Amino acid sequence: MAGTRPRRRRGAATLLAAALAATIAPAVPAAADTPTRTAIDSAFERAADEFDVPRDLLVAVGYGETRLDGHDGEPSQANGYGVMHLVSNPSRHSLERAATLTGEPVARLKATTSANIRGGAAVLRDLADAQGLTAADRDRITAWYPVVASYGGAVDDPTARLYADHVYDLMQQGIPGAAPVRPQRAEPERGRYAQVPPAGTPAKLAAAAVPEYGPARWIAANGANYGAGRSSAITTVIIHVTQGSYAGTISWFQNPAAGVSAHYVVKSSNGEITQMVREGDTAYHARSGNAYGVGIEHEGYVDNPAWFTDAMYRSSAALTRYLCDKYGIPKSRTGIKGHNEIPGNTHTDPGPNWNWNYYISLVNQGGTGTGSAYLAGSPTDFSGDGKDDVVAFTHGALADVYVSTSTGTGFSGTSVKWNDFFGLTGETPLTGDFNGDGRDDVVAFTHGSLGDVYVGLSTGTGFAGGAKWHDWFAPGAEVPAVGDVNGDGRDDIVTFTHDAAGDVYVALSTGTSFGPGQKWHEFFSVAGEYPAVGDVDGDGRDDLITFTQGPATASDVIVALSTGSSFGASQKWHDLFAVGAEQPRVGDVNGDGKDDIVTFTCNADADVYAAISTGTAFTGTTVKWNDFFCLTGEFPYLADVDGDGRDDIVVFTKGNLNDVYVGLSTGTSFGPGVKWHDYFGLTGETTL
Repeated sequence: MAGTRPRRRRGAATLLAAALAATIAPAVPAAADTPTRTAIDSAFERAADEFDVPRDLLVAVGYGETRLDGHDGEPSQANGYGVMHLVSNPSRHSLERAATLTGEPVARLKATTSANIRGGAAVLRDLADAQGLTAADRDRITAWYPVVASYGGAVDDPTARLYADHVYDLMQQGIPGAAPVRPQRAEPERGRYAQVPPAGTPAKLAAAAVPEYGPARWIAANGANYGAGRSSAITTVIIHVTQGSYAGTISWFQNPAAGVSAHYVVKSSNGEITQMVREGDTAYHARSGNAYGVGIEHEGYVDNPAWFTDAMYRSSAALTRYLCDKYGIPKSRTGIKGHNEIPGNTHTDPGPNWNWNYYISLVNQGGTGTGSAYLAGSPTDFSGDGKDDVVAFTHGALADVYVSTSTGTGFSGTSVKWNDFFGLTGETPLTGDFNGDGRDDVVAFTHGSLGDVYVGLSTGTGFAGGAKWHDWFAPGAEVPAVGDVNGDGRDDIVTFTHDAAGDVYVALSTGTSFGPGQKWHEFFSVAGEYPAVGDVDGDGRDDLITFTQGPATASDVIVALSTGSSFGASQKWHDLFAVGAEQPRVGDVNGDGKDDIVTFTCNADADVYAAISTGTAFTGTTVKWNDFFCLTGEFPYLADVDGDGRDDIVVFTKGNLNDVYVGLSTGTSFGPGVKWHDYFGLTGETTL
């Protein structure tokens, strides 16, 4: 029954398309001197005042390093201490520098949170003075970018930029908790770093530095921290926790003094992955397990489950699934082990807060992202008025479906429940007009061993109860999609096996069910690529698109056109688009009846690029259509929300705000982001 959606669970992390992770809420450190919320906020205020450092920037640096957790005075992997991660190792001495600048004893800086925050502020101010920031400069939070880049102690400028970008991403998104920071959508003043690509930027990689796992960055560990070659076959994926930050871990593995490394590092906030050691080489990460294990480090600390986000679990699970498929490793606890389970180790990671059941279920299911698995486009005009709407699937125990319809200038302020049991945990929900009545419906793929497909038809004001339309489609880890591939006005279902075989199956809609699954292509969008469906040649039949998502040398866009009964031969339509971790989407952005391609960088740059379809290729020159839309951790989408025939850009901010922004298409660019809804699509929900 439809009803008004209550304001609920602001900022909660319900998990999409899989079992709920039971341990997402942050833990409170157990240290005797752990301050209260008021005390830690006051400590930041006092330190910021004393050293003339912007309070919000000081909090963001600490949050990026430790989530404001002092960890009982215990050191990080790089021998850093406290909330501000003051470091003492052979190449970095910010702890000792803080002691000199503040007069605080080293022991107090390590163990007392207020002193540690004061020490961090002193070091930041010292770096600001060294870089010549004036009093006026210090008043502009955007001017501190080069100072933040230095604070991270990176071994080179690209890694320094990676570190600083993350801190500014945090301020742009806002920081919840004991020392909150309000979102600040401001562009940092990067200075010389504007000319420095972040470490691992795919466009800058040499052919020899291409990551083996397509979605990853490549940043090489120092040669002293791993051994060339292997003495044993790869049989195990070994799960680690960094005991430090993402950028700090990358920098530490680049430092010859470290003596340690891992093959991959996964970022907490958005699941970004960096490869640092070739899989065929021996990383030093698990003692006796080094010879036969591939090590995956996860940003965070074992005692704080807040680091283990859904984005991290899903991204890491996709990487592990790739490794298991590649090396024939069982996708179970037989082949996937924790560092603590490897003989001869004294480590406890990933620790009791790592949700093994959830993780293994993701490894066996497939799919990534904060929307739906490998989603590049799906129609959402549920009322049939020609304007696309937005939908959120809550999953979890309730499995509710909420819709906010477009007015042409905003999404209706009150979200309404359109179905109260659809899209269960572990299922993949999508949308499409399956009965050809001009109103888009919802579809759910159960995956697993059943492979059922359920449809809820739209009435224009709600979705009918789920009815089974197919009993064997997109089983296991296959990637489903929706599109009208035969041009009869009814959307069909498509599934990509997304493995080494790269098969594509189609089941055509009859208007009341889907017909038998038939193979329409036998080699398209293999593992690691990003598949999509769209009518790129404007003939009324949806075609296949895949983004190879490698670095610049391998970030191709491949198309296979629909004949109405199969997909034709694969053709390269673009040779440099959606590199690395960018998020590609498909839609008709100029209104000419042919679907185009759009990519969102979804980082501190927040750029949006488009390449227009000519009917036989995507225009050779990729053009920037918007220069500030979709920050790190947000989920972008394409939809014709104002009904003018041109697809616009939409972003769901998720996080603690859950805003929805729109940038309308002019046909040659996207307008600035405007808020169309201020509470829709919570973290963990599937939003389309």
